[in-house]
Amino acid sequence: SVGGLFPNDADGNAWGDPELGLPKPLAAAGYGEVTVARLEAGDLHEDAAADTLARALHDGADGIGLSPPFTGRVNLTAEVHGVICLDAAAINAANAIDSMITVATVPDHHQIRAGGMIATVKIIAYGVPSAAVERAAESARGSVRLATARYATASLIVTDVAGGPGDKGAEAIAARVTGLGMEMAGTATCAHDAMALARAIIEAPGEIVLILTASATSDVR
Repeated sequence: SVGGLFPNDADGNAWGDPELGLPKPLAAAGYGEVTVARLEAGDLHEDAAADTLARALHDGADGIGLSPPFTGRVNLTAEVHGVICLDAAAINAANAIDSMITVATVPDHHQIRAGGMIATVKIIAYGVPSAAVERAAESARGSVRLATARYATASLIVTDVAGGPGDKGAEAIAARVTGLGMEMAGTATCAHDAMALARAIIEAPGEIVLILTASATSDVR
């Protein structure tokens, strides 16, 4: 026996036609049972459904790309470094419309590098009601954004005291800065002293100045 699933359109109807489509040649080839299934009127093919919902999530957002739909899945990926901004309530609402329509994402405010996956849309069934897809698309429209750095460079100043931690946190901070697509303009070390720190800030070359102190700063006021 053999089975086939065809879309409810001109091509699908032609392939599934009992006289002019595949059933007769398959029967002639020795298949005793031929079962043909078609999407119902009003159903949307899994790939078209995934693409529709993914484009609604994206909604023209800068820095986000879409993969071609395949087996009911479309991935949203970062084209540049940045931080993901989500409307989680809108995405949850879309996920609640139909169990066959799903969206999965990274956490809100997740730092991502170019090429990283932001979200995936997966249609579980071969087809889903187009009305449900439209509702999900409207619920989640514009709910995925990628925030990018407004400045190009940053400097880091590390204050130091005897027996202090030194610059052991500098590497982690540099990784976060470059992970946003920015450049570290320089790292300087100075005494844990107000005047020394003031001079270091004045001399720092970056558009943003980051300070990693050797001791916690507190102010009871």
